Amino acid sequence: MARTGWNRVFTRLALLACLWALVVGMTASVAVARPDPAPGPRDDHYGVSRYFSGPEGLAISTEPCDPAGPSATDGIMADQLNPQLQARMAGYLTAYKMSCARMVTQAVKDRGLNPRAAAIAIATIIVETNINNYSEAVDYTSIGLFQQQDWWGSKAQRLDPVYATNAFLNAMEQQFPGGSWNDEAIGDVCWQVQRPREDLNYKYGLEAGDAVIIANALWSGTSKGPKHPYAAGRVVSGRSADGRLEAFAAGADGVYHSWQNEVNGGWSPWRFAGGPRNAQLAVASNADGRLELFALSDSTLDHMWQTGPSAGWSGWQTFGTGGYRLAAGNNADGRIEVFASNSSGVFHRWQTAPSGGWAGWVGSPGGPANARLAMENAPDGRLEVFALSDSTFGHLYQKAVNGDWSSWEHFGEGGKAVTASYNQDGRLEVFASNAGGVFHRWQTSPTSWSEWTGTGGLPDAELVTSRSVDGRVEVFAINGSAASHAWQTGPNAAFSAWENFGTGGTAIGTGNNADGRIEVFGTSSAGVYHRWQTGFASWSEWGWLNGPGPAVG
Repeated sequence: MARTGWNRVFTRLALLACLWALVVGMTASVAVARPDPAPGPRDDHYGVSRYFSGPEGLAISTEPCDPAGPSATDGIMADQLNPQLQARMAGYLTAYKMSCARMVTQAVKDRGLNPRAAAIAIATIIVETNINNYSEAVDYTSIGLFQQQDWWGSKAQRLDPVYATNAFLNAMEQQFPGGSWNDEAIGDVCWQVQRPREDLNYKYGLEAGDAVIIANALWSGTSKGPKHPYAAGRVVSGRSADGRLEAFAAGADGVYHSWQNEVNGGWSPWRFAGGPRNAQLAVASNADGRLELFALSDSTLDHMWQTGPSAGWSGWQTFGTGGYRLAAGNNADGRIEVFASNSSGVFHRWQTAPSGGWAGWVGSPGGPANARLAMENAPDGRLEVFALSDSTFGHLYQKAVNGDWSSWEHFGEGGKAVTASYNQDGRLEVFASNAGGVFHRWQTSPTSWSEWTGTGGLPDAELVTSRSVDGRVEVFAINGSAASHAWQTGPNAAFSAWENFGTGGTAIGTGNNADGRIEVFGTSSAGVYHRWQTGFASWSEWGWLNGPGPAVG
């Protein structure tokens, strides 16, 4: 009996031990299986990037970024940029991805920020989604280009690239007040806004270089806002709101007009448009996208304009009396401002409202008489004017954005021709020619300038600048015996040596196709030729612009 009793005791103890072990084991299993706590606002420690999907992206549902879908230009730009990229997107950009990056870039531009802000946003969406607007959440509630959780907005808002970009920029400007994000590395800004898992912070920096290339290409190619550099001379080109280039050449009997039949495509036959004879031309874009052309002869100044964005043209109307040279540019609010010179000095006239009417002519005391003129926008949007006569060089600038003008300042000695452009970082660059060749001067800060530096180049050349898709300035020169060009070896970098670009002529102009490729127009007593980039470092041969067009002496 005693043994049997002890057996019962041991049996009961064993059963209790087994039950206790089972309870402990079950509890431990639950602890191991418990999911990580869902992240809260400002605590995005996850994101699609942790899935390490390939550059094509995850095989989940996406939404269009542009309601109209990818454009033909998006596909062309993707093909042109793919060979230039070095990181995750190299070879994997598509028309869809470009359309998404385009919408993001336009939202940045519409907000009044700079290309660096666009590069920050694009680096972020490369890492987060490989530039896919995901509509299906695979990581908690993250959706959209930026993989924003539900506290960023409704599902529809987070799938809207404009809303999502502005939400990202709101957070960026809160995190980096006073524009201090301009002074931080692109990758560091990205991860401090997104707050990924700490071991993924470095990924944004890896994509920064490619993001800059994409942002600069799209910044040049987006259709809204002023078209830079501003065009003035005997042959000029502007880009219509739909992306097609339109070209104008000044003949002895009036102005001639040709236009691309499709975006990035071939050209129409030349059409005689009338207007002043042997004119100097300038073209600018209204805030609503309509191009406006100004033509100055020694006896009259006339203008005509598109009757709607990308539409036909009005007749000529008188805009002023005759003069020597002119230039036109856009204020930061989109209003066009026109400067013209004559034997008495420099005068200007401006729109009183974007796309609206005009103020009367106002003199600018102290400006050089019979000056060649160039205009550009400073990094903060203020217009600056450069006036070069045979004997002196003057400089004028707005004292505030859309504001009044400074007095003329001495900028150098006299010369033949002047052109201005801007670096990727916004600093202005000015080129001038004289009998000794081509010289340039550049901003070292928003308010200070380098000294003049010789570049070699052709003597007494007509000059024009353009910008490559990655933000590099290119300068073109032509005189009676030759044409040549030089280019920055990298964004904001030094310039190459001059390279032969063709035979001589009388005038030279440029425009940027919608896909960013530069198109150059040269004139002679035989007519108008053009040459265009076939890639971003290769060029076609010279050819007629669908027939010779007007002789330009």
